Order: sequence, then C-alpha cells, then structure tokens
Amino acid sequence: MLKLMLVFLGGGLGSISRYGIGLLVARFTPTDFEPPHWLNLYPFATMLVNIIGCGLIGLAWAYAISRDQQSSPAMLFLIVGILGGFTTFSSFGWETLELIQNQRLGMASVYVIMSLVFGLLGVFGGFTIGTAAFTTGATA
Repeated sequence: MLKLMLVFLGGGLGSISRYGIGLLVARFTPTDFEPPHWLNLYPFATMLVNIIGCGLIGLAWAYAISRDQQSSPAMLFLIVGILGGFTTFSSFGWETLELIQNQRLGMASVYVIMSLVFGLLGVFGGFTIGTAAFTTGATA
C-alpha cells in the first residue's frame, strides 16, 4: 500500500509540474505576430517536458545505481511517480536504456520502433474513431 501511495503522490506532483511548464511556456509565447510565432506552431512545451524528464530520469537512475537504491521507496516515488507523471516519455527512455544496458539491443530497437509506430497509430486511430463518433453524436 505504501508503494501505491508513493506512486500516487509522486504522479500528482509530476503532472502538476508538467501543467505548470505548459502554462509558463504559454505565458511567454508572443501571440500578436503575423505569421504566428514559431512557439505557437510547434508543441514546444511538450518537447521541453520530455527533454527535461528524460534528463532527470537519467540522473535519477545513475544515482540509484551508484547507491544501490534501484528498488528503494525514494526511487519509486521519484522515477515512477514524479517523473512518470511528469512525462511517460522519460519512462520510455529509461526502459530503453535498461534494455541497452542489459545487452538487449534487438529488443530495444523493436521497443522503440513499435512504441513510436503503434503510439502514433493509436493517436490517429483514436482521433479518427472519436471524430466519427462525436461528430455523428453532435449532429444527431
């Protein structure tokens, strides 16, 4: 039960942090440019969160390994909770790193390719189904 609470609390903190970065980027993004400012044309906040999250999860994992704390409650709270809530992309990067560290390069390659391809297919498929379902429901 303690482990679930650590992940729950950490995930909430990570999600709030991700949202805060989105608000901060939006606040400093100029809106009165014609054509639109490049920050309005690109999901900069998401990319920033993913890069920060990947860097932090790499640092946290290096720390955990150096202190033999891979399974500690603090690492569960930080890596799975906070950083997992901050961005699941950091978890994806961490899991890929573990596969590579364990000499499973083929599996790492398959994981990366399948995650990207099926993730994108899932987004497009969900959007297509949702658009059809919600558009039909809205006009009926």
